[in-house]
Amino acid sequence: MSLVAYSTFLLLLKFITCLELESTVCAGKNATSTRIREFCEEQGGSIIHRCCLGPDSATFIAVDLTEANLTAVPDFTTYENFNVSVIDIRLNPQLEPTPDNDFLGLTNLDELILPPQFDCPGHYHVWELIANTTDPVGINCTHQVDFCANSTDVCVGEASYCSTNGPNHFLCLCKEEYHGYKCLRKGTFPSGAFYGTTVAFTVVASIFLYWTQRRHVKS
Repeated sequence: MSLVAYSTFLLLLKFITCLELESTVCAGKNATSTRIREFCEEQGGSIIHRCCLGPDSATFIAVDLTEANLTAVPDFTTYENFNVSVIDIRLNPQLEPTPDNDFLGLTNLDELILPPQFDCPGHYHVWELIANTTDPVGINCTHQVDFCANSTDVCVGEASYCSTNGPNHFLCLCKEEYHGYKCLRKGTFPSGAFYGTTVAFTVVASIFLYWTQRRHVKS
């Protein structure tokens, strides 16, 4: 592919990406957060509205949510192509924390800048550095650490293991050869029998319903 064709392809990709942003957290004004703009420049990315599009022109790596009139942290799991490293969410006075859901799935988040009514999720158990900011006022949580490495008792089953799922979030997954409730079953999951039974039940139920409806029609 020639350089001109490649450049044209990237421009087209960015244009399509911009059209898709209208229903995401990126929609709205251009990023004004100094930290977001600095990080984006350091990574060779491009500012598109509130987000920084990474150098691959396909993945968003930072989000400026300052002055977004938020009352809850957005659910980032609903957005595709987000592999966010930095978020600035200050200047949202109505924003309220919901610890069970905030920043779920953001395993690569390395810097989180919060409004003063928030605490860094997990505190020093999850972040290497925590510092106050002054312009605007807030809290900077830096360098997310492996939650599971510092937690040995969150997944109690011998056949399960802990997998980090964002700041102060984790999943208990089954080790190899284990499956089922609390990973208590050992061996390969019987997918053949499971799907066979499901198909057979569906066929029988469909025939029964068809026969029942036909009786009503005839009567």
